[in-house]
Amino acid sequence: MAKAILRDLRMTPLKVRRVARLVMGKPVSEAQQILALDTHSASPVLSKVIKSAAANATNNEGADEDRLFIKTIMIDKSTTLKRYLPRSRGRADQIKKRMSHITVVVEEKI
Repeated sequence: MAKAILRDLRMTPLKVRRVARLVMGKPVSEAQQILALDTHSASPVLSKVIKSAAANATNNEGADEDRLFIKTIMIDKSTTLKRYLPRSRGRADQIKKRMSHITVVVEEKI
């Protein structure tokens, strides 16, 4: 079991979770193919994290890359940047720019 973590991605967790659901529980090679064809902006980022987790498994634990599958993908909420948008009559609206953490755990199928 190996994992890779990406912290403070400037993308909302809801958008990243949509893409993560596509590849949850699939073999790493199949997940990479799915993400390569997906047009969502979170796909390349998620693909890199999965590739890193697979590399951690093969280099650190000696796992066979062809037998790896994605055990879990966790998309957690990170800090929120708060910005203000000027409105009429001296008012301001708050804009929340959300960020997320991605944790990918891969395991070798027996």
